[in-house]
Amino acid sequence: MQKIEMPKDVQAMTVLVVDDDAEALDEMQDIVDLEGWNAIIADDVDMALEVLEWYPYIGVVVTDVHFRDPTGDMSNGTQLISRAKARYPDRGIKFILLSGDPDAAKSIEQLGAIEFLSKPLDADRLIAAIRSGAEGDAASPSDPPVSSDLLQAVQDTTQRLHDQRVKAQEAAQ
Repeated sequence: MQKIEMPKDVQAMTVLVVDDDAEALDEMQDIVDLEGWNAIIADDVDMALEVLEWYPYIGVVVTDVHFRDPTGDMSNGTQLISRAKARYPDRGIKFILLSGDPDAAKSIEQLGAIEFLSKPLDADRLIAAIRSGAEGDAASPSDPPVSSDLLQAVQDTTQRLHDQRVKAQEAAQ
């Protein structure tokens, strides 16, 4: 398989952050942005998988273990990891699991995640874990190179969808 290099204008590390807790998601997005990396957000497994399909240059995925999707079904970060690895085995995506449940750490080795971080989140540990993931091989998608316009479009779309869900949740309360 031919390894395609990421375009120079989007070479900063791209991190997909997945959590149904709006405050935690915003906090992690801020941490990633402040480090100079590209943050893309998703608040459920399905959205995260769509993002991975839309944008092939994601190097690290940070995902909560337990969260509830908008339909009320329980889904989890372990499903995201197994489905993403099955769909995109050639990308070398690194996964970091987050949870307030210490028992969730048991699944890290089985899933092949590089790190388990407990909540509440420690920003320094998150940064160190992302850096550790970035030290491996960069993602090498089989799709053709794209410009930073695609990154911006994906970021704008996921942010808009997240904002709509937050407003809907606030209106329902």
